[in-house]
Amino acid sequence: MRSANAYGIALFTLLIVAITFASTQRGPLLSTAHAQVKAKPGAPAKPTPAAPEPRSEDLRALQSLFESFTKAFEAGDAKAFAANWTADGEYENDAGVNVHGREAIEASFAEFFAKAPDAKAEVHRESMRFLSADVAVAEGKVAVRRGPAEPAKSAQYSALFVREGGAWHIAQLRETNLVGATIDDLGWLVAEWKSLNGEGAEIRTTYTWEGNKKFIQGRFSIQEKTLAFAGIQMIGVDPEIAEVHSWTFEANGGVGEADWEHDGDNWVLDVVGTLPDGRTLTETNVLRRINDDTFTWQSVDRTLDDLEVPDLAPVKVTRVKP
Repeated sequence: MRSANAYGIALFTLLIVAITFASTQRGPLLSTAHAQVKAKPGAPAKPTPAAPEPRSEDLRALQSLFESFTKAFEAGDAKAFAANWTADGEYENDAGVNVHGREAIEASFAEFFAKAPDAKAEVHRESMRFLSADVAVAEGKVAVRRGPAEPAKSAQYSALFVREGGAWHIAQLRETNLVGATIDDLGWLVAEWKSLNGEGAEIRTTYTWEGNKKFIQGRFSIQEKTLAFAGIQMIGVDPEIAEVHSWTFEANGGVGEADWEHDGDNWVLDVVGTLPDGRTLTETNVLRRINDDTFTWQSVDRTLDDLEVPDLAPVKVTRVKP
């Protein structure tokens, strides 16, 4: 299988996740039967209108709040950002620093934006529930990137919302450290990518979310003058080891697995694969993120049936613009 020798079994993987709120939170529509009403002969019975979704207006309002929160953060507008809090709201980061009150939050983030004017935030909501008519709680993960070439820093968040004067505000936002890598840390890979290796082969890879965003699926193809093949890859957290793991299947019969370890946005993959003829390939793949649209991928420390084979030169991979 030339793919294993020339390009490595486990290729690479890659997102900016948009905030979604109401679309995933709303419950299933209530099924309704046609009402049995008296009607003139031949006239069809009128169906009973579907019941409105529970708290749909509040969910839309909270969605707007999160959109306002993110827009102000990415615009570096500390005043508009702090306006999303109650007057006595609290913010606590994963280092234990606590800021109390809207004015203090504005001052704190004005200082942050001055140091990181290109900061971006990615919010991944995992749960949303109402505690009363005017109180709600949301939990999930947040990733903050200080600049285009800076690694993302992720944390778990818990947000308390209250309604005051008819409008929803953040009363408390707490962030805590994440333990170990999650599939969200690879969300930036969800896109289409292409590269050319030193032998003139064009490699294209497309990554999409699968399984309620529990997995990322990659579909890759490699095309050169005398060879063309394709395959798929699934990336997710292996529940047995609680670590990011990938499974790769090539169309010609080759299979492979890899453990993923990360340092910021850079990843090291320990790969073990089996070629169609039964031989075993091992290698270390290194993915280095350069910026939002570029990363490099390299395969080193390679063996084929315990015999050393040459390392591969780094390959530059670029995002395919829509």
